[in-house]
Formats: sequence, structure tokens, C-alpha cells
Amino acid sequence: MRHIDIAPGLRITNERCAILLASKAMVLGDMHLGIEASLELDGVQLPRAQAAEMRKRVTDAAEAHRPRRIIVLGDMKHEFSRNLDQEWSQVRSMLEHMTSLAEVTVVRGNHDNFLANITSRLGVDLVDELELDGFHLSHGHIPCSSRPLIIGHEHPSARLFDGVGGFVKLPAFLHHVQERILVIPAFSPMAAGNDVGNLSSGDTLSPSLKHVSMERAEVYGCSDIGLIRLGKVMDLRRERRA
Repeated sequence: MRHIDIAPGLRITNERCAILLASKAMVLGDMHLGIEASLELDGVQLPRAQAAEMRKRVTDAAEAHRPRRIIVLGDMKHEFSRNLDQEWSQVRSMLEHMTSLAEVTVVRGNHDNFLANITSRLGVDLVDELELDGFHLSHGHIPCSSRPLIIGHEHPSARLFDGVGGFVKLPAFLHHVQERILVIPAFSPMAAGNDVGNLSSGDTLSPSLKHVSMERAEVYGCSDIGLIRLGKVMDLRRERRA
């Protein structure tokens, strides 16, 4: 399946995006543009390839879902302290590309210090939180009691093991039906996913999830063959112990 409707007005897609159906808004987050330049400061040399890959995936998702609006749910850039040259160039290029596809709003994440220097020059709205179609959208690094809630920040992933100890790691959505919370996966191919099989109550990055029983959250993995229903977090943990 390329997409699944998980709640009234809310769709998740194999492109690592959520869709708010009433507004035709495409929600994605944790792009971490410029991460290669940041790693170079620590002596780690990697090809600067993720921006081009994400640009193509944004284009493919927009062609598939025809959004009227694109919402970047925080951590568009990577470096905390300043705008590196690579960040400035890549964020500007990505925003220009997105605005050619739809109206764009950026929700500020904890990595997005100084992002206003870029968004303001392009006339792109930069907000701390957003209400749309009855959903509250926040990056996830600040406490939020509003529901239903859509956040990023956690970079969830699911590891699927074979019988001899090998595994594949899939970016994943977490949907807590009772709490009405959706956590979207990182859009960046380089943002290391946090294994939801190790997730327990209180063991989260987001303060909004600290008192939520995340073991009961439904897991949907993004894969080459489409979205895969993986059961609940507790099911993944149980299978590893079997």
C-alpha cells in the first residue's frame, strides 16, 4: 500500500509524509539539510547527496498527492548554532523548490535556530506551532497537551529481524489511537532512526510523549514495497524475545 487512512481526515504515505485531507496539506519533517557540512566539522567526510535525494522525493510525493500546502514539521536545517554555507544554499534551494509546488509553512524545530534569516527572505511563514483541520502540528521538542497531535522529532524506525540475526531498518510512523498522536518519520535519509522496539513509557525525546504508553502505539514501516503494518510497539518487542 502506498498510503493508509489512519483517522478521519488523516492519511500516512510511503513517502514518509502525512496528508491532511481536508486542506490537502502534505506534512513532512526532520530534513536536517546541511548535515554533511556539520559532520565535516567533526572530521567525518560524506558525499553531499541527501539534498538532491530529498528534492526528488518531495517532487514525487507532490506529484502523487497534489498538495495545496506543504508543511515542514521542524528541523529543516541541522546545525544548531549558525547557518553553515551548505545549509544556507540547500535550505534556500529546497524552499524555492517547495514553493514552486505549493504554499509552504515551516514549523520551527530545535535545530532551526537562525532559520528565520532564510525564510524571511523568501516570504515563507515560520511558526512555532500550527492548527489545521482540527489537528495540532508541532515539531515535538516542546510540551503540548493539544489533541489530536502530529509531531516529528523522534525519528522513529522499526528493525525487522530474520532468523539468523540479520535485520532491515525501516523509517516508521507511530500512531497512538487512544491518545490521538501521530509521530512521523524523519524525511532525511541520513537522520539515524530511533528503534521503536526499544521504546518504553518515558523513554522518548518529546516531552509530549513522556507520560504516554508508547508500547500501545501502532507501527507502520515505509519500505520499497509500500507501507507495512507492523502491529504495536509491544508486538515488535515480544517478537524479539521469542
